[in-house]
Amino acid sequence: MMNVGIIGTGWISRQFADAVRQQQGARLAGILSRTREAAEGFRRPDETYPAYDDIEEFLADSQIDTVYIASPNSMHYGQAAKAISAGKNVVVEKPAFSNPAEFAKIESLLLQHPHVRFFEAARHIHTDAFRSIANQVEGMGAISGAVFSYMKYSSKYDAFLAGETPNIFTARFSGGALQDLGVYLVYDAIALFGAPLSAQYHPLLLPTGTDAMGTGVLHYQHFDVTLLISKTVNSQFGSEIYAGRQILSFGNGGDLGSVRLVESDGTVREICQSPTGNPMSEEVRDFTDVTQAPTEPAQQSRYSRWLKESREVCETLWQMRQSAGIHFPADDGGER
Repeated sequence: MMNVGIIGTGWISRQFADAVRQQQGARLAGILSRTREAAEGFRRPDETYPAYDDIEEFLADSQIDTVYIASPNSMHYGQAAKAISAGKNVVVEKPAFSNPAEFAKIESLLLQHPHVRFFEAARHIHTDAFRSIANQVEGMGAISGAVFSYMKYSSKYDAFLAGETPNIFTARFSGGALQDLGVYLVYDAIALFGAPLSAQYHPLLLPTGTDAMGTGVLHYQHFDVTLLISKTVNSQFGSEIYAGRQILSFGNGGDLGSVRLVESDGTVREICQSPTGNPMSEEVRDFTDVTQAPTEPAQQSRYSRWLKESREVCETLWQMRQSAGIHFPADDGGER
């Protein structure tokens, strides 16, 4: 049984909690928020697992063996480090950490706690739709290039325009379009093609020092991948992978949607329909499988691959930020 304690009470935590409730072999075992009232309000009327407003008490709960972290980005490292040190498995909402230095420290902690498993909650790479895309890419021959897009008007942007400072648009909390939506696209590229040789980002910056939108370019030996990212406009532009005359198309790089293959003669073949249900169910299933059988060779292989991809995504996001001059206080050890 994977006994999950959740840090954070926002909508994404509620979606993750619903996925845990639906997963055989997993259960909710605790909730942590800044106030006990908020934590208690997270529970359903029929639920009695403990509600906490103190992280030390939360991590001392022996009934919790896995911690899901959905706090602001800049707080992920400090909370994950404490959870790993307490012997808990950790699921960190994407982006896992603000920079590669934080990631390296987490990997050092994992070496000290070899029974602990760490996961980044990049939900889309665990879906049947993504596996369909990966299978098609393997059979398409030489890749000529790709364009991945995720442009979605943020529910927090109106508040920003009204003079407020939502966490997602502040450097203090390691926010911005690249960190919030671009991370999905970087995951797409790395999970499908491996780590790029180089990465650049050309952003439209806000007065807070974070990016509202931007274009990224990941350079591979024989092709480039272009990333279109925005939290201040909507777009119906989808994503495409090119191999000569063939086109593999799908929706935005996070939700994926329907997957279609356009053959050389123009024939369109549907590979996978748009997914339905809770989009976090498949990652919860995968994390449950690994935590329940961590020493099985198949589960060790999956875990090692995900950890490597997570590290490479963090490194690539860092390269892109460096190229764009985007700096976070967390890069200097702040806001943890």
